[in-house]
Amino acid sequence: MGILTGNVGYLRFVVIGELPDELGEAYADALQGHAFAEIDPAGDEERAVGWVRFDDPFASEWAPAELGAADGRVLLRLRVDGLKVPGLMLKAYQQVAERNRLRQAGRDKLTRAEKDQIKLEVKKDLRGRSLPRMALHDVVWNLSSGEVRLFATSKAVAGLFVEIFEKTFAVQLRMLSPLTVLWNRGVSDEDLEKLAATEPERFHLDAGRRQGGGRSGGEG
Repeated sequence: MGILTGNVGYLRFVVIGELPDELGEAYADALQGHAFAEIDPAGDEERAVGWVRFDDPFASEWAPAELGAADGRVLLRLRVDGLKVPGLMLKAYQQVAERNRLRQAGRDKLTRAEKDQIKLEVKKDLRGRSLPRMALHDVVWNLSSGEVRLFATSKAVAGLFVEIFEKTFAVQLRMLSPLTVLWNRGVSDEDLEKLAATEPERFHLDAGRRQGGGRSGGEG
């Protein structure tokens, strides 16, 4: 999860864009519009992504007062569920279902259409008997500095997070790097371009000695 479990691995972003005047009310509606919705086992969806309350992964309702961020921080939680039947399991159950169908029909072969239909039926049955895998990712948004910390390090999770965060709050997220930090502190684009074009230089105590022909002094 992150904060509540002691997981200190996180990614840092900076928010680019204007924030609304009535932040609490605007963001309560925004979060509600992108709240988590559970996967329907009878459907085909394999993944669900959305916001849940920081203190309750099964609740997705927010009051404006809870998002006022009196201390300058907003605590959020992203829930990602997955419901996917493993290929090996699906194949094994499908083969059993096909043999049963052949025995019931008194036939030696099934048509391609019949096999496809059996596969769909088996997959639907297995989905109905399975529970989604739930993952929770904590998010801390510092409104004063514009920094957002996602308590996850997976690139896949980061991609999902950036997409839903930008859609929810109508802003852009930029991954924090040394150049991004300088940009966020007001350094001009021109100076940033010059800094980015700077060639790295090696600083090592032995560099001059090696270039000068080995160790000083020598052996007599």
